[in-house]
Amino acid sequence: MLKEDMDKKEKKANPKAHKRLIDKNVNEETVNYYVRIAATLDEGFEGDEDRELFLRNVFIQLEKEDIHVFMHPSLQDVLVKLTELSNVEQTIKLLQILKDNTAELLNDGKARKVMCSLLLQVAEFSGGEKSKEQQEHLEELQEVFLEICQSLKRDVENVLVVKTVLQVLSGHVNMSAKDIGMKRNKTTWNYTPPTEFIQTFHEMCEEIFSLDDIQEKVEHNKASMVLTHVFPLLHKVDTPTCHKFIRKYLTLSGVLTDHEKFQWLVSDSRGSFLMQAIIECCSDEIYTELYSSVCKGHLLSLAVHPQANFVLESLIKGAKDKEQFEEIFVELKENFEDILAFNHLRVITSLAKAACQLKTCQMKLVKHLLRAFHCFEPEDRQIMFVPLLATLTTYEVYFGIEEGSDKPENENPTLGKVNIHGSLILQTLLEFKNPKYVVNSLLHMTPKNLQCLACDPSGSHIMEVYFKSTTVTEKNKAAMVDKLQDVLQDIACSSCGSWIIETMWTELPLPQKTVIVKALAKHDRRLAGDQYGRFIHRHCGVSTYINSVRNWTQMQTSSQKKRKMFEDILQTSGTKTKKKKE
Repeated sequence: MLKEDMDKKEKKANPKAHKRLIDKNVNEETVNYYVRIAATLDEGFEGDEDRELFLRNVFIQLEKEDIHVFMHPSLQDVLVKLTELSNVEQTIKLLQILKDNTAELLNDGKARKVMCSLLLQVAEFSGGEKSKEQQEHLEELQEVFLEICQSLKRDVENVLVVKTVLQVLSGHVNMSAKDIGMKRNKTTWNYTPPTEFIQTFHEMCEEIFSLDDIQEKVEHNKASMVLTHVFPLLHKVDTPTCHKFIRKYLTLSGVLTDHEKFQWLVSDSRGSFLMQAIIECCSDEIYTELYSSVCKGHLLSLAVHPQANFVLESLIKGAKDKEQFEEIFVELKENFEDILAFNHLRVITSLAKAACQLKTCQMKLVKHLLRAFHCFEPEDRQIMFVPLLATLTTYEVYFGIEEGSDKPENENPTLGKVNIHGSLILQTLLEFKNPKYVVNSLLHMTPKNLQCLACDPSGSHIMEVYFKSTTVTEKNKAAMVDKLQDVLQDIACSSCGSWIIETMWTELPLPQKTVIVKALAKHDRRLAGDQYGRFIHRHCGVSTYINSVRNWTQMQTSSQKKRKMFEDILQTSGTKTKKKKE
């Protein structure tokens, strides 16, 4: 429907249309037209033909519009919607408008959203098989797109647009609609880009790193965000070149050898993001050089800094071998309580995950955590490790012990809300070679507190890992089932808890399943009538168990045999695939 037709319809229906914010270069009539277009798109169409006809007329009108329509603050969302619905030919025409007015559009912050949405259409049409006619249109589209790219070389200020262009060129597009404020349905694509795209991608990277004032721009936050996006993309497209540019930047900036410059960079939020990208993408040689020259001996200052602690997290994750990680651990181990006091739990989590992955320093890490929560000595305090770490409170705070007193106000307090970071650390500790401190603490918790843990959104994951862990013995898993017998029905009637019962049922052998179903059968009616409990009631075969224990046992034995057979088939298939690869 063209603008004139819609205007007549609007005047009849609403002669006093509400006045909206309009740009001096765009009249109210035009604004109202696109607002009505947005409403029509939201309402939908009776068939595809109606939709095609409507969009064709709208795009004919859009192609005639003044450039200021693309810059109008009230029209951004509808224009983003329209660009996503454009076909190849319509996209080419709109890209041509963009190419002819790039400088003006780049200077307008609001127009960049529309630009990016339009540029993403190049990614939409670049993947998959094409007919001869489609291929011709695609080549024309790519030609216009590459001309736009030429005008963006050496540009490090229009971060969003440059980021979009680089991702489309690389074939690895992963834009966040939320981050860039774009109401698009699709923002992710992976495809093999044409040779011209890769060549232009390399050229743009070369231009950015050849800027004489690149470090000055980084210092003024103009280039740091562009580089943050360049390094991961370059790492996917051409890893050796990525390593070369990382070394070039670190050398030019002096960050590789001067601790003060490094500290200045990582103390800024954008600089911190940049350094994280560098650590994640750099070569082993650069990582070792960076760690040895500017990080070693300064890890605590990084750990307690509000921005630099994220860089330390990346540094820990990037440890290349046991020796390197052990050096980092030794420097930080005596300061766990200080790190916890600053609430930088991600540092502790990354240490735990690295210790688990590299199979080193595991028991030492646990003991230092016990000390940090004041439950290492006396020894009888160690059984409180899980509640303390789960709620991130020291022994004295958890029990309400006043200064100068040894006796707790409450000898058995109810478990509070579980902290997500405390949960993540405990989940990792349960995967350690010897998780005895966590297991003993869990088995000493009261059934009521175990119920609180199982029904908590974060705490339930601890229970899940407990039953799935290969390092927690079958004996300890059976002991946990016995401990939970009296509260299983309450756990089953919880959204998080019912999921834990399902995990237990999948992971445990028949003797423990018998204990579970026997306990659940006592509360048959409650489970059958509960929104969560009824799934557990059916899944565990409670009705069958009540009617005939023998039939239930046969059913479970048969189910277990089928599952074992299926696992054997998968294992055999996996072994054959591995041999073929070798």
